[in-house]
Amino acid sequence: MDSSNFTYEDHIPFASSANPQMQKIASIIERIAPTDLSVLITGETGVGKEVIAHQLYLRSSRRDHPFVKINSAAIPDNLIESELFGYKTGAFTGAHQNRSGKIEGAHRGTLFFDEIGELTVSAQAKLLHMLQDGEFHSLGSNVTTSVDVRVLAATNRDLYEEVSKGSFREDLFYRLNVVHIAVPPLRDRKQDIPELAEYFLEIYGRQFARNHKPEIRDEDYLLLKSYPWPGNIRELENFIKTLVLFNDSRTSFAGLRQKTRDIQRKVPASPSLVEMAKMAGFEAERRVIERTLRRNGFNRKRTAQMLHISYRSLLSKIKKMEID
Repeated sequence: MDSSNFTYEDHIPFASSANPQMQKIASIIERIAPTDLSVLITGETGVGKEVIAHQLYLRSSRRDHPFVKINSAAIPDNLIESELFGYKTGAFTGAHQNRSGKIEGAHRGTLFFDEIGELTVSAQAKLLHMLQDGEFHSLGSNVTTSVDVRVLAATNRDLYEEVSKGSFREDLFYRLNVVHIAVPPLRDRKQDIPELAEYFLEIYGRQFARNHKPEIRDEDYLLLKSYPWPGNIRELENFIKTLVLFNDSRTSFAGLRQKTRDIQRKVPASPSLVEMAKMAGFEAERRVIERTLRRNGFNRKRTAQMLHISYRSLLSKIKKMEID
């Protein structure tokens, strides 16, 4: 494994999970990976949806052909169709030469739409046509291009709700949702946290050339399991990365302990479990965003990149959380 280019989406050992839901997901992957069925993967940000897509690809007959990821939230609305389907010279201002799109680049391979719910309705219609007929037209062209791809999609949105609001096509939803894999949040699979923490310690110990792993005591593991991890595995990964980089276990865990206390103080006298989870997640996410903004000198673009969310999502969260 090349740890210098490590991303948890590629390597996270979810198949050895002690959680029954994750074990079921591993079983589903083994059964459907060899097929060409479309798969919709849902779950909160950071739970490892992309790793599921990678595992489906690596276990399929298409593994020797391209795996093309499309981050639907990162492409401006006015560029989505040209990015997906390509364009011909003169199709629009600035189109000075022919260009193939990402869909054509995935021919005979796998096309992974991350944040599929962010696609415009117009792009959804063209994607549906491609899925139904295996062909499409580049912008500015009357020539039909045939393509053979398997489509996987992921979202942290409730697409049933998006369909009911009319912002996501019902026919495309059912075309994508042939097999549905719902990935549980890390707070619902806490038995996996020690193994994941050890895994990230190993990875980043090698990446940062550390000869000795930071000390994690039994009480620290209890703290890791009590914290709600609103950013899921990605947040845990970033915590361990910082822990290894600065090699200061006591300061890192003292900070996590304080965050946990702050969350608990916000909980009302008799909250429901749902209310507790929402409040804990909101407060923790707000702190992560504030800290990351400060670390980046309040550069929002760099902050969005560091948090692995779209710039548009970051602006929305800053407004919603009233972050100055």
